[in-house]
Amino acid sequence: MDLIGRVAIVTGGGSGLGAEICRQLVQAGARVGVNFSRSERTARELAEALGEGVACPVRADVRDDASVVAMVGHVEATFGGPVDLLVNNAGVTTYAPAEDLDAITDEDWDQILGVNVVGTWHCVRAVARGMRTRGAGAIVNVASDAAFLLEGSSIPYVVSKVGVVTMTRTLATALAPDVRVNAVAPGWPDTPWLDRYIPAEVTTELRRGGEPTVALDRVAGEVLRLLATDGVTGEVTLLSE
Repeated sequence: MDLIGRVAIVTGGGSGLGAEICRQLVQAGARVGVNFSRSERTARELAEALGEGVACPVRADVRDDASVVAMVGHVEATFGGPVDLLVNNAGVTTYAPAEDLDAITDEDWDQILGVNVVGTWHCVRAVARGMRTRGAGAIVNVASDAAFLLEGSSIPYVVSKVGVVTMTRTLATALAPDVRVNAVAPGWPDTPWLDRYIPAEVTTELRRGGEPTVALDRVAGEVLRLLATDGVTGEVTLLSE
């Protein structure tokens, strides 16, 4: 799939990995809706830097189906064309050692599964309707190597990313041959996302210990490869260093 002139949405696109994906999409000739839920300032700054007419900020809470449908409509109206590409990058977590079961609340489960799993579902469903009608479209979900290592910031986070991997493979079959659905599963990136959700003493120790990180441009580059490569669907690319 040629990305020139295509319309994309990147959830959680205002900073970190999402921002790098937006940059590379614009460099490849696509127009992109930079989704945000809370980080309005960074999303607007990124869209302005990328350029009027090729990027627009758009608020939506992916947990809310109506909000997602409105986001898709806004992006399509802004760019005057249908959404061809979707990157489900929005994600949240909480930090809790796996052995401390009492550290996880029902609210943690609701929040993490709501954004990481149900939010991904809402976004796929919202764009898949038009993609299937047109007979073309590409989706990439951002999972995590935690889905394969079965360890991460918390048990709910690991479970959510296993769910994203399984959903990706299931949707690839359900939406074939019109819509391709793939995923990337990177190790942890050293971004503001890490500092938002992980206690400072833990991130400090990770960095001091030289824990492996994955370069954002490498992950974003793989996202674009999966978006652009016709015939590839149901693939989950594990990216660890």
